[in-house]
Amino acid sequence: MKNVLLTFILISGICFSQETNKFAIEFKGNTFTGLGNNFVADGTKTFTGFGAGFTGTFYKNFGLGIEFNKGYSEVSDVSVFGDLHSPQLTLFDIYALYRYDVNQKLSIEGNIGGGFSQLKSYSDYRIEKFTEGGNTFFLGGKALYSVTKNNSLVLVAGPRFYFMHTFTEMDDPKIQKYYSKATLLNFSLGLRLCF
Repeated sequence: MKNVLLTFILISGICFSQETNKFAIEFKGNTFTGLGNNFVADGTKTFTGFGAGFTGTFYKNFGLGIEFNKGYSEVSDVSVFGDLHSPQLTLFDIYALYRYDVNQKLSIEGNIGGGFSQLKSYSDYRIEKFTEGGNTFFLGGKALYSVTKNNSLVLVAGPRFYFMHTFTEMDDPKIQKYYSKATLLNFSLGLRLCF
Protein backbone atom coordinates (compact mmCIF):
# COMPACT_ATOMS: atom_id res chain seq x y z
CA MET A 1 0.00 0.00 0.00
CA LYS A 2 2.87 2.34 0.83
CA ASN A 3 4.49 1.68 -2.58
CA VAL A 4 1.21 2.35 -4.43
CA LEU A 5 0.75 5.66 -2.57
CA LEU A 6 4.36 6.67 -3.23
CA THR A 7 4.03 5.80 -6.94
CA PHE A 8 0.79 7.83 -7.22
CA ILE A 9 2.41 10.86 -5.54
CA LEU A 10 5.47 10.59 -7.81
CA ILE A 11 3.41 10.33 -11.02
CA SER A 12 1.14 13.21 -9.94
CA GLY A 13 4.15 15.35 -9.14
CA ILE A 14 5.71 14.71 -12.54
CA CYS A 15 2.45 15.40 -14.39
CA PHE A 16 1.54 18.59 -12.58
CA SER A 17 5.07 19.98 -12.51
CA GLN A 18 5.26 20.14 -16.33
CA GLU A 19 3.93 23.33 -17.85
CA THR A 20 2.95 21.47 -21.02
CA ASN A 21 0.23 19.45 -19.25
CA LYS A 22 -2.52 21.86 -20.16
CA PHE A 23 -6.02 21.40 -21.43
CA ALA A 24 -8.09 24.03 -23.21
CA ILE A 25 -11.58 24.68 -24.53
CA GLU A 26 -11.83 26.91 -27.59
CA PHE A 27 -14.74 28.90 -29.04
CA LYS A 28 -14.31 30.66 -32.38
CA GLY A 29 -15.83 32.25 -35.44
CA ASN A 30 -15.00 30.71 -38.84
CA THR A 31 -14.95 31.42 -42.55
CA PHE A 32 -14.54 28.71 -45.23
CA THR A 33 -13.77 29.75 -48.82
CA GLY A 34 -13.56 27.32 -51.72
CA LEU A 35 -10.30 27.41 -53.71
CA GLY A 36 -9.50 26.11 -57.19
CA ASN A 37 -11.71 24.44 -59.76
CA ASN A 38 -14.44 22.54 -57.90
CA PHE A 39 -18.15 22.71 -57.12
CA VAL A 40 -17.71 24.45 -53.75
CA ALA A 41 -15.44 27.21 -55.10
CA ASP A 42 -17.59 27.81 -58.20
CA GLY A 43 -21.05 27.13 -56.78
CA THR A 44 -21.14 28.71 -53.31
CA LYS A 45 -20.23 31.91 -51.53
CA THR A 46 -17.96 31.97 -48.46
CA PHE A 47 -19.27 29.94 -45.53
CA THR A 48 -19.38 31.76 -42.19
CA GLY A 49 -20.10 30.15 -38.86
CA PHE A 50 -18.75 29.01 -35.53
CA GLY A 51 -16.67 26.29 -33.96
CA ALA A 52 -15.74 24.74 -30.64
CA GLY A 53 -12.91 22.46 -29.66
CA PHE A 54 -10.93 20.77 -26.92
CA THR A 55 -7.13 20.39 -26.87
CA GLY A 56 -4.64 18.71 -24.60
CA THR A 57 -0.90 19.34 -24.68
CA PHE A 58 0.92 16.38 -23.16
CA TYR A 59 4.62 16.03 -23.90
CA LYS A 60 7.17 18.66 -24.99
CA ASN A 61 4.44 20.87 -26.48
CA PHE A 62 2.91 18.01 -28.52
CA GLY A 63 -0.79 17.36 -28.12
CA LEU A 64 -4.12 16.29 -29.55
CA GLY A 65 -7.35 18.08 -30.30
CA ILE A 66 -10.93 17.60 -31.42
CA GLU A 67 -13.15 20.24 -33.04
CA PHE A 68 -16.67 20.78 -34.29
CA ASN A 69 -17.21 23.48 -36.96
CA LYS A 70 -20.37 24.70 -38.66
CA GLY A 71 -20.65 27.11 -41.60
CA TYR A 72 -23.56 28.68 -43.51
CA SER A 73 -23.52 30.01 -47.07
CA GLU A 74 -25.59 30.82 -50.15
CA VAL A 75 -25.48 29.37 -53.67
CA SER A 76 -23.61 31.64 -56.08
CA ASP A 77 -24.11 29.61 -59.30
CA VAL A 78 -27.19 27.40 -59.70
CA SER A 79 -25.79 25.85 -62.92
CA VAL A 80 -22.90 24.42 -60.86
CA PHE A 81 -24.46 23.71 -57.47
CA GLY A 82 -27.96 22.80 -58.61
CA ASP A 83 -31.36 24.28 -57.80
CA LEU A 84 -30.62 24.21 -54.07
CA HIS A 85 -30.28 26.89 -51.41
CA SER A 86 -28.85 27.60 -47.94
CA PRO A 87 -25.92 25.15 -47.98
CA GLN A 88 -24.53 24.23 -44.56
CA LEU A 89 -21.08 22.78 -43.94
CA THR A 90 -20.44 20.65 -40.85
CA LEU A 91 -16.96 19.40 -39.93
CA PHE A 92 -15.79 17.14 -37.14
CA ASP A 93 -11.98 17.09 -36.82
CA ILE A 94 -9.37 15.11 -34.89
CA TYR A 95 -5.79 16.35 -35.06
CA ALA A 96 -2.26 16.38 -33.69
CA LEU A 97 -0.65 19.67 -32.72
CA TYR A 98 2.71 21.17 -31.82
CA ARG A 99 3.02 24.47 -29.96
CA TYR A 100 6.12 26.67 -30.05
CA ASP A 101 6.33 29.33 -27.33
CA VAL A 102 7.82 32.52 -28.81
CA ASN A 103 7.68 34.29 -25.43
CA GLN A 104 5.47 34.30 -22.30
CA LYS A 105 2.57 35.89 -24.17
CA LEU A 106 2.85 34.61 -27.75
CA SER A 107 2.84 31.04 -29.08
CA ILE A 108 2.51 29.51 -32.54
CA GLU A 109 0.72 26.21 -33.05
CA GLY A 110 0.78 23.89 -36.05
CA ASN A 111 -1.85 21.20 -36.60
CA ILE A 112 -2.47 18.29 -38.95
CA GLY A 113 -5.41 15.95 -38.97
CA GLY A 114 -8.54 14.64 -40.59
CA GLY A 115 -12.19 14.11 -40.00
CA PHE A 116 -15.67 13.87 -41.36
CA SER A 117 -17.53 16.50 -43.42
CA GLN A 118 -21.17 16.96 -44.32
CA LEU A 119 -22.61 19.41 -46.85
CA LYS A 120 -26.36 19.85 -46.47
CA SER A 121 -28.58 21.93 -48.79
CA TYR A 122 -32.28 22.62 -49.11
CA SER A 123 -34.61 22.34 -52.09
CA ASP A 124 -37.99 23.93 -52.81
CA TYR A 125 -39.07 20.75 -54.63
CA ARG A 126 -38.48 18.08 -52.01
CA ILE A 127 -39.03 17.74 -48.29
CA GLU A 128 -35.77 15.93 -47.57
CA LYS A 129 -32.51 17.85 -47.38
CA PHE A 130 -29.85 17.08 -49.98
CA THR A 131 -26.85 15.76 -48.04
CA GLU A 132 -23.32 14.83 -49.13
CA GLY A 133 -20.91 13.21 -46.67
CA GLY A 134 -17.18 12.94 -46.99
CA ASN A 135 -13.73 12.85 -45.46
CA THR A 136 -11.29 15.69 -44.87
CA PHE A 137 -7.56 16.06 -44.43
CA PHE A 138 -6.16 19.38 -43.24
CA LEU A 139 -3.03 21.37 -42.41
CA GLY A 140 -3.11 24.55 -40.40
CA GLY A 141 -1.57 26.91 -37.93
CA LYS A 142 -2.63 29.27 -35.17
CA ALA A 143 -1.18 32.25 -33.37
CA LEU A 144 -1.99 32.33 -29.66
CA TYR A 145 -1.74 35.52 -27.60
CA SER A 146 -2.40 35.46 -23.86
CA VAL A 147 -4.68 38.24 -22.59
CA THR A 148 -4.28 37.31 -18.89
CA LYS A 149 -1.22 37.16 -16.62
CA ASN A 150 -1.67 33.46 -15.81
CA ASN A 151 -2.24 32.51 -19.51
CA SER A 152 -5.72 31.18 -18.73
CA LEU A 153 -7.44 33.20 -21.47
CA VAL A 154 -5.83 33.23 -24.92
CA LEU A 155 -6.78 34.97 -28.16
CA VAL A 156 -6.47 32.49 -31.06
CA ALA A 157 -6.37 33.17 -34.81
CA GLY A 158 -5.12 31.29 -37.83
CA PRO A 159 -5.61 29.68 -41.23
CA ARG A 160 -6.21 26.07 -42.15
CA PHE A 161 -6.37 24.31 -45.53
CA TYR A 162 -9.02 21.59 -45.82
CA PHE A 163 -8.86 18.95 -48.57
CA MET A 164 -12.37 17.52 -48.77
CA HIS A 165 -13.41 14.33 -50.56
CA THR A 166 -17.15 13.64 -50.78
CA PHE A 167 -18.69 10.25 -51.49
CA THR A 168 -19.99 11.27 -54.93
CA GLU A 169 -19.95 8.79 -57.82
CA MET A 170 -20.39 9.80 -61.47
CA ASP A 171 -19.63 8.09 -64.77
CA ASP A 172 -17.30 10.78 -66.14
CA PRO A 173 -14.00 10.89 -64.14
CA LYS A 174 -13.51 14.64 -64.75
CA ILE A 175 -17.01 15.48 -63.54
CA GLN A 176 -16.60 13.14 -60.58
CA LYS A 177 -13.36 14.88 -59.56
CA TYR A 178 -15.04 18.30 -59.91
CA TYR A 179 -17.95 17.27 -57.66
CA SER A 180 -16.14 14.97 -55.21
CA LYS A 181 -12.99 16.95 -54.31
CA ALA A 182 -12.74 20.46 -52.94
CA THR A 183 -10.09 22.60 -51.26
CA LEU A 184 -11.23 25.07 -48.61
CA LEU A 185 -9.34 27.88 -46.92
CA ASN A 186 -10.52 28.31 -43.35
CA PHE A 187 -9.74 31.32 -41.19
CA SER A 188 -10.74 31.34 -37.54
CA LEU A 189 -10.69 33.86 -34.70
CA GLY A 190 -11.64 33.02 -31.15
CA LEU A 191 -10.84 32.56 -27.48
CA ARG A 192 -9.21 29.63 -25.73
CA LEU A 193 -9.83 28.94 -22.05
CA CYS A 194 -6.86 27.04 -20.57
CA PHE A 195 -6.93 24.97 -17.39
